[in-house]
Amino acid sequence: MEQPSHAPASPRRRELREFRSARSRRRRLRARAIVVTSVALCTGALSAWATVPSLRTDSPQQALASLPAAVSQLVDRGDDVSRGGGGGRRPHPSPLATATGTPTVTPEPSATTPAPEASPTTTPTAAPTSAPTADPAPPVAPPAESPAPAPAAPEAPALTADQEFAASLVTLTNEQRAAAGLGPLAVSDCATQQAVARAQVLVAENRFEHDPLEPILAACGPGSAGENLALGYRTPAEMMAGWMGSEGHRANILRAYSSIGIGCVSSPRGVLCAQVFLG
Repeated sequence: MEQPSHAPASPRRRELREFRSARSRRRRLRARAIVVTSVALCTGALSAWATVPSLRTDSPQQALASLPAAVSQLVDRGDDVSRGGGGGRRPHPSPLATATGTPTVTPEPSATTPAPEASPTTTPTAAPTSAPTADPAPPVAPPAESPAPAPAAPEAPALTADQEFAASLVTLTNEQRAAAGLGPLAVSDCATQQAVARAQVLVAENRFEHDPLEPILAACGPGSAGENLALGYRTPAEMMAGWMGSEGHRANILRAYSSIGIGCVSSPRGVLCAQVFLG
């Protein structure tokens, strides 16, 4: 029995298988091309939106939302190309060229937006707390005014040479009394004035003698009075030595008188001194 032999496939079926196989390959290639193109479009759209100011009318979300419609148009366009215009063999679609690099767009100079200035921050300050005030110190009494110093006594006029001579004789007289164990004699203004007046009269009258003592007693009112005279001695010490060398003069110096006054006046014959005692 003869086995049936397989008849060779008809050319129509072979062409159909080849057509289906080619169509599957085209669809796979078209899908890959669509994916690559979609990625490129998304990347280019975002890059162009970020770098070109004129394309910033839409937000990135709006640009991405419009991509599905563009992809659908590409798919329809691929189908039209795959179907062709007639019934003959359909040409194999050539793969789409994809850009390998992102197109560089030189950004237009845009005005720099100034950085927002930091607004001053107010730091809350703690409310001032009033410290307890101490009781005021008692008022300090002003210092008592010190009494004004008493006005200084006017300086005594400088002594003349005759006055200095008479003052030295007073000192020497009290030294002699102290040596004899007697108290000093106080200087009497009245006795001094009487002594000066008597010496001036003697010099003016060119005399050297004792006048009565009654004017002295009448002016000074003492109970007793005495007088010594000297002329021509150069120093008070020499004159005192002359008096102490005379018994009468020495007796007056050492007598119990209480005060003394001496007046000296210069004359052509030397200094004339009158020594008046009051007791």
